Formats: sequence, structure tokens, C-alpha cells
Amino acid sequence: MKSFLYFLTLSVTLLFASDATANRPDIKVMAYNIQQLPSIAGDWDQQQRAAHLPGAIRALEEQPDVIIFSEVINDYADNAINDLGDVYPYRTPILGQVCSGGDWDSIQGDCSNAFTVVRGGVVIASKHPITQQHAYVFHSSLFGSADYQANKGAVYAEIDINGNRFHLVGTHLQATHDESADQEHMIRMNQLDEINDWLEQFTISTSEPLIFGGDFNVDFNQTVQVNDMLQHAEANLWYQFDGIGSYPEDNWMARSSNYHYGYDMCYNDTLDYVMTHKAHLQPTQPAEQTVLPLKATQAWYWSYLYGRWPLCSGTYYHNGYTRDLSDHYPVQATFSY
Repeated sequence: MKSFLYFLTLSVTLLFASDATANRPDIKVMAYNIQQLPSIAGDWDQQQRAAHLPGAIRALEEQPDVIIFSEVINDYADNAINDLGDVYPYRTPILGQVCSGGDWDSIQGDCSNAFTVVRGGVVIASKHPITQQHAYVFHSSLFGSADYQANKGAVYAEIDINGNRFHLVGTHLQATHDESADQEHMIRMNQLDEINDWLEQFTISTSEPLIFGGDFNVDFNQTVQVNDMLQHAEANLWYQFDGIGSYPEDNWMARSSNYHYGYDMCYNDTLDYVMTHKAHLQPTQPAEQTVLPLKATQAWYWSYLYGRWPLCSGTYYHNGYTRDLSDHYPVQATFSY
């Protein structure tokens, strides 16, 4: 495993920024699945968690330049991102909320207006002007899964920072459901192929950065699957698991979800990534991805948490108060050119 991590870190060390890009500023990019599902998915305390989200992001010691949000599927989440307009005055619409118009420069793919299909939920928010914004909805999806009833796909945003162009792609790939894991992995790889095929039409200069971020639903401890992800995304990733994943065991929203669906209560892994497309401008040093255990600044009460819980460490009595905003923690990386 260690040699695999070194390979990820060193795979493109010979690719450096040229003198022409010497004045290109750094960019810090965060990917954050905020678990804001529609009401049909059940009561996951969506309203209270969304209300505490802006304050938690404002309280960060250093806010990222760009946040790639996923699971922005209800109006609570949409309002929370709008509330951050003082920090992030530029944002894309929500992927899959509409299938034409809606302030997008283009919408392509298999988008559905059916009332049974929910939003894809990806939004890119930026401190800097967004000069292009395009949406794509996947053709590949597992029939019969919850994802089949969502306009999941990708968002492409071109961002201008002091005259320098950065290209960001946010996505949320097919989730895994029980015994169909191998089938869903193949669908995720097909979705990555769709993204790269879609991006070709924008003729993005290889002398400019192209950064991918989002919930890729690929477990970092599955080395073969991670290698597949990097191959199909044509991407470079610098990341070393340090004991806490982006889907963490110590998070009460993750614990609640695992308990409700009968999943492993000890699960602690990374599903979210920020990485760079290998055909485009590479950072001058490895852009190490980190997991940020983001929590609200104040606790609130959610009745579902009250009582005894069978945790990985043993039975625990919970008083019902929490500061956990989502079943995911955000990941982030700083790219220097």
C-alpha cells in the first residue's frame, strides 16, 4: 500500500509550471458532500444542519477559494449556500434542477424533468468570478438504485483569478448498494469516461489547470478501484490516509446513517477527492489532500440521537446534542503553480 501512495505522489513530479505561469496564484479547493437529501429520503435533520453550515464555513481559519458541494438536493441547502454570498459571491446553479436554461451556458446528457427525479445536487461556489458554467447529466446509472431517480452528473466552471483561468469540475458518482458493488464500480468508471468525453468540446488549454473534486464513492482502501478511478479520470491524486476518512466513524451523522441502513458501525474511509487532470498544468509540488473534520460552532438537539447507541467502541449513551453537519467531512487541497 505504501508504494502505491508513493506512486500517487510521485507520478507527475517531472511536470512543472513554466515561466509563463510563474505569476499564477495558488488555489485552495474543497469538496464537501453536505448530505442535504430530499424529504422523501427521511428525516435527517436537514433544516437544522443546513442552518449551521454557513457559520461553520465562516469560522474556518482559512476559507478555500472554491467549494464543490454535493447533495445540495433540498431548498435548505440552496439557501445555506446563498447565505454564504458574502464569502462566495459566485456560484453555479444546482445540477439537475432544470434541464434547460436556468442560467447555465449549456446543459447536456440524460437530464429528466420527471417529478419523480431529484436534483443531481452538485454546486460550485467561488470567491472569484465564474466565467463559464456548464452542466452534464450521466447516461450511466444503475437501474433500480436511488441514483437512477436523480439527475446526477458533473458541473464544469471556468474561474478567473486575477486574469488567470482555472477549470473546475465537480461531480457525485454512483453510490454503492449492498451486493451490487462490482456493478456499481463499473458504472462509476463509465461516468468518469462520460465526463472526459464531455469536457473535450470545451478545448481547455493544457497550459491551464483542470481540477476535479467531489464524492467519487470509491473507497480509498480499495487500491484496485482507486487505480481504476485515476485511470478513467486521467487524474493525479496526492493523499495519504491518516486515521480519519471523509466518511468517518466518529461522526454522528455517519453513525446514524450506518445504523439506519444496517451498515458497518466501524466504517471509516475516504470517498471524496480533489485531484488534478494529468493532461493539464500540474502544481509545482504535490497538492496534498487533507480531510477537514468540520463541525458547527454550536451544538443543537436532534431527538433521533438521544439514547443508547451500539458504536464501534461499545455501547454509548447520547444526550441528543450534536455539532456534526453531514455524514461526510470535507476534503481539500491547495494547488500551487
